[in-house]
Amino acid sequence: MHASKCSLYFLILALFLFSNEIKAQIPFLEKKISVQVRNLPVDELLKIISQKGEFTFSYSTQLIPESKTVSVQVQNKSVREILDLVFEGKVAYKERGKHIILQKAELSALGKEPEYIIVSGYVKDATNGTEVSQVSIFDKLSRVSALSDQYGFFTLKIKIKDKFRDVTLFVNKENYQDTIVYINQSGHSVLNITMYPDEKIVTYVDSSAIRDSIFTVNRLALVNMILSEQEQANTRNIKDTLYRKFQVSFLPYLGSNLKLSGNTVNDYSLNILAGYSMGTKKLEIGGLLNLDRDSVKVAQIAGLINITGGPVQGAQVAGLINYNLRPVKCVQVAGLVNTNMDSARAVSIAGLLNVNLSPAKGFQVAGLMNFNLKTSKVAQVAGLINVTAKGIQGVQIAGLMNVCLDTIKGGQVAGLLNISKTVIGSQVGFLNISDTCSGIPVGFLSFVRKGLHQLEISSNEVYPLNVSFRTGVRQFYNIFEAGMQFKTPEDHTWYLGYGVGTALSLSNNWQLDFDFTMNQPIRGNRFNEFNSLTKINIAAEEKNWERIFYRCWTNIKYIIRKYF
Repeated sequence: MHASKCSLYFLILALFLFSNEIKAQIPFLEKKISVQVRNLPVDELLKIISQKGEFTFSYSTQLIPESKTVSVQVQNKSVREILDLVFEGKVAYKERGKHIILQKAELSALGKEPEYIIVSGYVKDATNGTEVSQVSIFDKLSRVSALSDQYGFFTLKIKIKDKFRDVTLFVNKENYQDTIVYINQSGHSVLNITMYPDEKIVTYVDSSAIRDSIFTVNRLALVNMILSEQEQANTRNIKDTLYRKFQVSFLPYLGSNLKLSGNTVNDYSLNILAGYSMGTKKLEIGGLLNLDRDSVKVAQIAGLINITGGPVQGAQVAGLINYNLRPVKCVQVAGLVNTNMDSARAVSIAGLLNVNLSPAKGFQVAGLMNFNLKTSKVAQVAGLINVTAKGIQGVQIAGLMNVCLDTIKGGQVAGLLNISKTVIGSQVGFLNISDTCSGIPVGFLSFVRKGLHQLEISSNEVYPLNVSFRTGVRQFYNIFEAGMQFKTPEDHTWYLGYGVGTALSLSNNWQLDFDFTMNQPIRGNRFNEFNSLTKINIAAEEKNWERIFYRCWTNIKYIIRKYF
């Protein structure tokens, strides 16, 4: 049993090492060799190349004339480059196992104009001759593009629509100067392109550039899952913006803009499932998902998600999520969430959540929550919670709670709780809490730290001990009362009361208090029935009673120290 397990482990290890060896093996076409021959038949040259490259050629004898001889002098060149030099693009080759198969290159049918041209070759660094990978090579008219592999090799198959035009290839790579190559139409063109490093690259990066590099559509996890490697590379390499009136796509890499979709701005865009573009000027409709690297105008509609990296102006509608990285001036409607990473001047309606991480102006409606991280000038309506981290000019209305961590100029209305640092306006809710309030908080309990806090202890002929507490502001305050009669434990009577009141100023020193309270007497520990005692109290009060109390207490302490 142990021996069989060991055999299994060794087998797995051998397969693992063998697979790693295959992955690390250089393709035969990319092997570099040196050849120096003069007037040698082609078949003899192929034998030399195969011996040095440790592979075999497979081809038809009719492909190579016996009388043809060649002279080749190359040092440290790839097998592909040597074959290109020998056959001048008239032969195509591909690898199968340890064989390189030679075939006749695609040519047009006799008497017909060519429908396609094939362009292949290598991209190399002009300063040191090394191969450059991840280079974008494309034709603007046909939208055909390719990405050079790790050996710098690329191939393009371009459909010809105008037989009189030459093909212009644009070669772009980040940190390299843009290069343009003109080629005449032919069956197969072989190119060796050199690129010069861009000496104008600025190594210093300021904070705004860092921010721009972070908040880009291509860095989002969802976008990375959808886009191909070539689409990602094209958006990094190609600096120019392409324009089209209309495009249609099934997926980001299956559409009329092919793999240049991320570099193209469209007037109209129709995405059957999902689409990816540089931007939209007029209208974009997606069955599931719209991805735009830059600005969107007029209207954007998606069955599930809209994601834009640039400014948005117009209307944005999504079945689930609208996600914007730059300023928004539009009407947003989402089944779940509207998220704006930059400033917003919008009407935002979401079934679940609205989120703004920069200043916002407009109107927000959410089934669950509105959240603003910076200063806002909005009206917020939420089924549960409104939260603003900075100041807000507007109104917050929530079924459960409103929170403003700075100054609110307007009002808060909540079913349960209103919280704000400074209120210039009013609060209406069951509980109201603030540091400063210039308006009127209306609720069962309002606590203003720099507002009214009065504790009163009194006695009368019915209840020898009475305690009353007032909290809120002088214009409107809550009153909590309690009192007790000192009788036998079985027959004691006490009461609890609640009320509201307001104070009218009579002069600089005096005010007139109007209190309305309701008290419920309770005999012993039994509450038999509701039998409230309603009272209206009118009293004159010295506004600066704290100062008077302080003076009286000072005099009392003086008398005690002097005579006792």
